[in-house]
Amino acid sequence: MTTTITTRRLTLASLMLAGATALSACGGSDDPVPGDGSSDPVAPYIGSWISRCVADSGASAQLRADFNKTGANSFTGDVVAYAYVGNACSGPSVRDKKVLSNLQMTHVGTSTLNGLSTDRFNGSSSQGEGKVLLSLQNGQLRIGDPDSPDDAQGYPTAFLEETLTRLN
Repeated sequence: MTTTITTRRLTLASLMLAGATALSACGGSDDPVPGDGSSDPVAPYIGSWISRCVADSGASAQLRADFNKTGANSFTGDVVAYAYVGNACSGPSVRDKKVLSNLQMTHVGTSTLNGLSTDRFNGSSSQGEGKVLLSLQNGQLRIGDPDSPDDAQGYPTAFLEETLTRLN
């Protein structure tokens, strides 16, 4: 069974993922969402993403995010947390929970944070709304830390420690 710290990490990672907004696992399908090869601002983020496996006390968990493009500057999705028996995040999940659902993200510009190029989004989900910072570096999706201080426009001033990797 996962500890409170592990559960908090996974919940925090998913909340960070959208800074109180969200992403999604395909309604019951394990197939990854296809990427987008266009030059649209949201194209690099379209597809399926997965966190590292976090194991503790004979159980493990990870997050999966699926982003679907809805326009040149927007995407939708959900973030789902999966729990497994065993330490490898494998086999059928014994529990899954939509942590963030009905995500609606709109690209509103770019910026730089800690020397990294970032994309700024305004987002909303069934769990709330907020300003989200995303960045892709070396195939890793970095998310602005919603618990960091905000800049003058209300965006995070630091990244979360955890990253997600493209599934497809």
